[in-house]
Amino acid sequence: MNNRLTQLTGLCAAALLLLASCEKEEERAILAPKDVPGLTASATTLNLSMASASQPAVTYNWTPSTFGYDAAVTYTLQFDKQSGDFSTPYEVAVGSALTKTFTVAEINDLLISRLKLTAGSPAQVKVRVKSSVGDKVAPLNSGVSTFTATPYLVVINYPSLYVPGNYQGWTPATAPKISAFTNNPDSYEGYVNITDASPEFKFTSAPNWDNTNYGDGGTAGTLSSNGGAGNLKVTGPGYYRLKANTKSLTWENLKTTWGVIGSATPNEWNSDTPLTFDAATGTWSARVALKVGEIKFRANSDWGVNFGDGGNGAPVDAILDYGGDNIKINTAGTYTVTLDLSKPGNYTYTVK
Repeated sequence: MNNRLTQLTGLCAAALLLLASCEKEEERAILAPKDVPGLTASATTLNLSMASASQPAVTYNWTPSTFGYDAAVTYTLQFDKQSGDFSTPYEVAVGSALTKTFTVAEINDLLISRLKLTAGSPAQVKVRVKSSVGDKVAPLNSGVSTFTATPYLVVINYPSLYVPGNYQGWTPATAPKISAFTNNPDSYEGYVNITDASPEFKFTSAPNWDNTNYGDGGTAGTLSSNGGAGNLKVTGPGYYRLKANTKSLTWENLKTTWGVIGSATPNEWNSDTPLTFDAATGTWSARVALKVGEIKFRANSDWGVNFGDGGNGAPVDAILDYGGDNIKINTAGTYTVTLDLSKPGNYTYTVK
């Protein structure tokens, strides 16, 4: 009796062991992949320019991925900086497709807005395709493809007024401009370096004197569209923010100097590190030893006029925004910090 019981117990144990083994084998069969996606790119050096923005830049193709059982596989392209490890990639979901083409504009936006790369600076970007069948199964990743590209700044040409004056020979065609880049089409703004000791100027609606031009309205801060109106004046040479409203016929000026401030700067948030103006390039810059932290730009060591990048619905795209978010510095080092206010509505900066 005991022998039979012992034999029966042994058989049951063997059966359970066999069943468990089969289940493990089945589990391995289900989860063990047969194929990872193989990724190919139509180009590895991408030529980006505004002129070709709508043209194809690169096409990615990949082979199907299988997970050892019948499942609906979805694919996602992942992009990361050359220094990245795909822990926080920018992702483009493509569903079940096995190919994806990106235009020049799409790649440029990806580089600047998503990967936070700098316009005008060559960069390498890593790409791979991720295949997935659900949250309970680990995704499969292809090998990495790399491309090199130099993103460009998307310059928007806004309606403008020209600012001819004695500081540049009274020539509208070569004069600086102020532009209407806000939601108010009658409100113009821009920064102008005025070098004459006794500055005088006007605003013209065209690069000539044949159309509407605006001069002194007779009282402080007012404009006249009478062609014979007197010249507008500011006190001495300097780098001025000029504003004009062609509906209310008003104008204003603010003489500025610029600096950079923030937790990443030597003086942190206590005081500005001054920037120096270069008339040849129309930019403000300085070599600054920066820590990991944040920076902003501001005029006249005051928060009344300051720039950040992004915030209030604006993207982080190297285009400066009034009162925008702090600009992050992720790596300590000595950088050339440059502020470019020469293109109204397209105010930019670089830290490199």
